[in-house]
Amino acid sequence: MIKFFRKIRQNLLSEGKTGKYLKYAIGEIVLVVIGILIALQINNWNENRKLDEKRKTYYRQLIIDLESDKEYAKSLISTFESYIKSYEDYEQNFKEPDLNVTRTLNNLRNVNYTTVLMDFETNTINSLISSGDISLLPQEINNSLTTYLGYQNKMVEGNNGNAKELIGILRSASTLGGNLSLRKRLEFQPKLNDELKIKDNQPQLVLVLEAYHLWNKNTSTTSIKRLYDLIEDADSTIDSIEKELNK
Repeated sequence: MIKFFRKIRQNLLSEGKTGKYLKYAIGEIVLVVIGILIALQINNWNENRKLDEKRKTYYRQLIIDLESDKEYAKSLISTFESYIKSYEDYEQNFKEPDLNVTRTLNNLRNVNYTTVLMDFETNTINSLISSGDISLLPQEINNSLTTYLGYQNKMVEGNNGNAKELIGILRSASTLGGNLSLRKRLEFQPKLNDELKIKDNQPQLVLVLEAYHLWNKNTSTTSIKRLYDLIEDADSTIDSIEKELNK
């Protein structure tokens, strides 16, 4: 093709047709420019198509992660609600007449001792942020995901901070009351049992366990509310993502 155009130019020059040569040369340049522009347009189209596919892959994974977050949040809510119900059942024992320390301690030992450490295992949002690919998404979704992750992290940090303190209280309680294994062994060692005077710790143990449950109940109630808010945010974000996918 290049030889063909060169031959035309040479013929025009050899025939002395300078005007036609200039027009032809300009036309040839225009054709080359048009060819370059078309090539650039095709390249841009291919790049945009690749980016669009990349976005859709992220969208699908985000929906999977958000749905997984919702299911995990619902399971946590169920766990918290079960614990609260267990503690509220214990509180009903105070309607009984003439409660004493021993019976109260036995009632406390029947409560569901649940200390929840949250751990959302989904990581697509973190990957988007760390890679910088979150900039590929529309600003509305970008903002929604960033806000969602910040809220989730704050909720996990607050809940887990309280949970670790609660675990510390339980450790103190086990020191006061002796662990279950020790108590069973002491059933066959009355002399050692008397010397250890574990029973003397029962009033303090009741107070420590009551403090644990009151704190845990408040933490659980707060976490339930925040988990419902997280589910609502996840649903809203999923709706926005699905609209982008259906465009």
